This record gives sequence, structure tokens and C-alpha cells, in this order.
Amino acid sequence: MRVSQILRSKPDRLIVISPQASLQEASKLILNERVGMLLVDRGHGQIVGTLSERDLICFLARNGGGAITSKVESAMAEITLRASPTDKVSDLMSLMTEQRTRHLPVFEGARLVGVLSIGDVLKSRLAEQAQETEVLRDMARVSLAIAA
Repeated sequence: MRVSQILRSKPDRLIVISPQASLQEASKLILNERVGMLLVDRGHGQIVGTLSERDLICFLARNGGGAITSKVESAMAEITLRASPTDKVSDLMSLMTEQRTRHLPVFEGARLVGVLSIGDVLKSRLAEQAQETEVLRDMARVSLAIAA
């Protein structure tokens, strides 16, 4: 399965926040949108980083609770890992596990086209395995019917 197949089943809406927004605004957005990561957008679709729940918690732990008024840009992470719509999901599962990341922005060239979560990857792999199991069961039934 390819990343493009997963993206087709996901909503097109990407949740973004300005680097100038406060971490309090970011935490409310994460809560209200029920997402684990925000894309940090400088404007006009220029994605300059990400802010995950983990980034937020680590920043607050290092800087104290008062840091909730700090700007998103002070806690955001640079995009160092990315996926392409043509990538194999099985390859990304390994990459995400090795790099201990739960979200991967998906770019087609320079254009952001979506975000893949570890949950999306796991769900697709489980669906593939279920399909393979069903094919094997069907083959076994046919073999038994022919042998009988």
C-alpha cells in the first residue's frame, strides 16, 4: 500500500497555527481539533515546522508552566522527516518506529499534501493483513473443495 491510498481516505483539512500564536492557543487547538500535531504555517501555506503534543509538554517541562504564553515558534520542531505519496506504508512504519515519531508530513515536491500518523499507518497495515488472511482462507477452502 502507498501513502497516497491512505491520504485518499483522510479529510483534506490540515490543522495549522501561526508561529506567533501562543502555546496556550496551540494547546486549545490540539484539544478542540483532537489532533496530536499542528503544522506551523508562516502564511500562504508556507509550513515552517510542526508542534506536537510531545513538543509542547517538553517545552513546558523545561521552562515551567508560565511558558504557556510563549510563542509557538519557540517550541516547534523543524520538519526533518517527510513522506511522499508514492512511499510504501511498510517502509514508513519502520522509519517512524526507528525515529520515534508519530506524525509525518507528506509532501509532493515542495507542496504539503497531508499528514500521516502512526495510527494511519497501523490501521492500513492491519487492513492489509486482514485482506491477506482472507485470501489465504479462500485459497484453503478451494483446495479443500478440490481435494474432496
